[in-house]
Amino acid sequence: MVDNSTSPTEPGPTSGFWSDGTWKALNIANAPVRPFKQAGIDKDGANYLLAVGEEVYLSTQSDGKKVKKLEDNEDFSIEPGQFAFILTEEEVRIPFDKIGFISIRASVKFLGLVNISGFHIDPGYKGKLIFAVFNAGPSRIHLRRGERVFPLWIADLDKKMQRTEWKTGYDKIPSNMITAISGEFTTAYQLAEQLKTAKADIVELKNFRLYATTIATVALLVLSPYIKSTLDKLFIFQPTQSSTSAPATGNP
Repeated sequence: MVDNSTSPTEPGPTSGFWSDGTWKALNIANAPVRPFKQAGIDKDGANYLLAVGEEVYLSTQSDGKKVKKLEDNEDFSIEPGQFAFILTEEEVRIPFDKIGFISIRASVKFLGLVNISGFHIDPGYKGKLIFAVFNAGPSRIHLRRGERVFPLWIADLDKKMQRTEWKTGYDKIPSNMITAISGEFTTAYQLAEQLKTAKADIVELKNFRLYATTIATVALLVLSPYIKSTLDKLFIFQPTQSSTSAPATGNP
């Protein structure tokens, strides 16, 4: 009897996110993160934590809008309403049968730092990553080079990509990215604070006008007798003695 079943005789490749065990079992030579360090594996999650690298650009830098070079462990801060580009320390190489997902650690994200650069890494990507971030919170956010703040998850595809050419990534922050985010922007929190300040100024102005009106009214009541007297002297004319002609004389 001929078997016309279309079911495969062997199970296909399974797909899913890498566990911490898969990360720990990696061979350094073919790891998707280079340099790969066991210390970078997140002990609380199934991801690898990428570190802040040697270059950062802040949208309100005063030193000629240049990319800032960071020394080891050098820190920097992102002000509220400020954009930044952050280059990773590591180079990422995503195999053609896998895909990467990226984010920001919750401890930093809760401060208001938002990732606006995208959330995945294409299969066949090779190079460092540039995180475009925005401080949407009310306070300054401090980071430093070498700090591991960008988690990377790897997931297997059901089959290998047909594309075979590597997508060349970054090794530094390109100048054409800088122009788009130069300047300072206003967050919703800052706008609320500005509106609150403006409201307080309006209330203060109204109070001042009320006080000024009250003082002027009291002053007018107090000075009104003197004002009336002065006006009377200026505008009320006294009648003048009209000159009389001498009586005519004549002979009776």
